[in-house]
Amino acid sequence: MRWRTSILIVALAGSCVSVRASASDNAEFPHSALEPTMSVATASDLTPEQVLSINKGVTAGGAVPHVLKFATISLTAQTRTGKDVLRLGERWRIPMATMVAPVAYIRAIGGDAMAEVLSRGQVVMGETAALVRGAQKGDVLILRDRKFLMHSFTIGAIVADDFVDFGDLLMSNGSAASLGEMPAARIAITGITSPSEILVGLKHRGIVIGTKYRLRTSWDSENPDGTLGTATTKKLLGEFAYRPTTGSSILVASSWTTRNMVWKMHYTDIALRNNCHRIVAAAIQGALTEISNSGLSRFIDTKNSNRFGGCFVGRYNRLSGNFGAPSRHAWGMAIDINTNTNPQGGVPTMNCDVVRIFRKWGFAWGGNFWPADGMHFEYVGGRRDLLGYPSRYCRNTAQIVPVTLPQFGTSTTSTSSTTTTTSTSTTSTTTVPVAVITTTSSTSTTMPAATTTSTSTTTTAAPIT
Repeated sequence: MRWRTSILIVALAGSCVSVRASASDNAEFPHSALEPTMSVATASDLTPEQVLSINKGVTAGGAVPHVLKFATISLTAQTRTGKDVLRLGERWRIPMATMVAPVAYIRAIGGDAMAEVLSRGQVVMGETAALVRGAQKGDVLILRDRKFLMHSFTIGAIVADDFVDFGDLLMSNGSAASLGEMPAARIAITGITSPSEILVGLKHRGIVIGTKYRLRTSWDSENPDGTLGTATTKKLLGEFAYRPTTGSSILVASSWTTRNMVWKMHYTDIALRNNCHRIVAAAIQGALTEISNSGLSRFIDTKNSNRFGGCFVGRYNRLSGNFGAPSRHAWGMAIDINTNTNPQGGVPTMNCDVVRIFRKWGFAWGGNFWPADGMHFEYVGGRRDLLGYPSRYCRNTAQIVPVTLPQFGTSTTSTSSTTTTTSTSTTSTTTVPVAVITTTSSTSTTMPAATTTSTSTTTTAAPIT
């Protein structure tokens, strides 16, 4: 069968890291954004009317708005000097999380050299994605559009992950147009002189930060319930190929599931059962043991969780748009428990001590996702219980560290804010709300170790640093 050979090439490509390029090799590209940024979004795609109102509000606040789009685009081939590094057949594809941005936005945060790469119609790859793919500058990627037609793009640069929003790729609006229509996901803001004036401008146009609209800033504290970017997920748990089957279901390549999945896992201490990634299963066992030892077992509804919850499910994310992203359940990295009392979109009722223990064992909790998904715990590979943050639900007990504001233009000085809900500019008495949202982040704090036993595998969760 052709796909078996093709997927073998995926593994070979992942081993070609000795010749890969990295962001550190390119002095012409910065390692972090050249200026502070803000962004405004809703829980779903932005409508044209919302884009217009937000843009007008940002402009009235003296800043520059940029429409950003995000899509998971299918990769089916990668070549280098005319030779295949990867080639998949029979509709198998690798998911590539892609940010689509105006060239002007990249020029503002990444400089002229990065912007010129996009102006030439080339794509930019994040350094973690390049590590996973064994990719180099000059490689040609075959990406598929909404109809699965082929389009060729050359990798023009490999840059720090921040510039691809911790996904895989960055391309311009012009390049993305050939792949099909993509909805606006958020409005990014550059040229900031006063965050307060931006909020005033937004409010005058009916855009009030709070329940419907959320604000994210480049100076936000690390969110304990922030999830991993796609490239980091691939590096941690392995990259897979997949193909759609029926409805929202997908078939993940057996070459990946055979190496990584633990089937029919029976946990001790609390009698949960599921199919999960071997690394994640070990962390779940550690959390369940601690929950049991803490006298909290009664807060895990095993009957409901074993019937309606679970871990591995081969499907698209049900919140995806036209370019479907595989669910984090397709990686076997997310576990759902107590589903009947924690439905998606409802007010989460999960016991907060249980939540904090799962964070300790390397999970972000969906209760603070947007919309809330209180049943959902997603593996992130590092402790999250030690992060002080103004979470809406189940806040960590760690102290919230004051946020130091960046310099804005020439009229604002760097200040610190100790409030849990606002950051204040010294040039205005108007407060800037710090939004409680899901961000892309990870932590290097060492996790505790745990050992789990399944019907097929014994796995030790090594400390992650």
